[in-house]
Amino acid sequence: MAQIKVMIVEDELITAEAIAVLLKKSNYNPIAIVSSGEEAISKIKNLKLDLVLMDIILAGTMDGIETARIINTNYNIPIIFITAYGDKKTLNRAKLSEPYGYIVKPITNEDDLLPTIELAMYNHQVKKKLKKGNEKFEQIKRLIQPDKNILPSQINNLLERRNFLEQTNEDLNPMLEIEVFGEKINLVEWMKSLSNPDRFLIIEILKTLPLKLDEIQMFIGKSQSTSSHHIKKLEKTGFVKGWKNGKYIYYSLNKPKLTEFVQIWENWIKNLST
Repeated sequence: MAQIKVMIVEDELITAEAIAVLLKKSNYNPIAIVSSGEEAISKIKNLKLDLVLMDIILAGTMDGIETARIINTNYNIPIIFITAYGDKKTLNRAKLSEPYGYIVKPITNEDDLLPTIELAMYNHQVKKKLKKGNEKFEQIKRLIQPDKNILPSQINNLLERRNFLEQTNEDLNPMLEIEVFGEKINLVEWMKSLSNPDRFLIIEILKTLPLKLDEIQMFIGKSQSTSSHHIKKLEKTGFVKGWKNGKYIYYSLNKPKLTEFVQIWENWIKNLST
């Protein structure tokens, strides 16, 4: 596994070198130490970084918060602040640059450093998955929802009339029930369960590991009741299953059901084109 490459932005050289030693002991790769925000922004263009450790108070005209804001705007690199300042005003201003965490000086051993770094890298991977999942959802939406602006007016009228009829008369639903693992399933209901981007993102993040409801809520940024509603919809179609471990309920993907859905969907699309 490739080492995680880190830039340390710290104007106290002794502190920066001590942090670099701790990183190396933990199999991280501190590939750059800089003392100012200007130098960090100049060097970051040519470095393939995985993480930035940023002191809030720096030499030069820019402090760490302003430097982090510029890096966030232009690069997708997680930033952790290193600070000896814990006052509310500084922290509130630091939050605006969306850091992945804070490490308070003095940093004397790996335990002061590693938990925050590991959590930051994990959260960064989850955010990338969510972004990728959202992009996939938008692609699917474009496939199944024609752009009315590029269709002739007669077709637009037909689409609108069809949508109205489907909403008012369930008998017009062309998709009959099918049997999957001995259970009657309606393909339309399966598709509806993925009609919300949040549910699509839940499936994306559950591909990695089982999660509790509060963790799912944190990742999709919705209320507990909304997150629970989405989970119930996905459970109803069998894409997601819950199981109890101690006092908590964890949710994971029901991969056989998802695989069956994909195969049925692919066959249906093939039939349309023949």
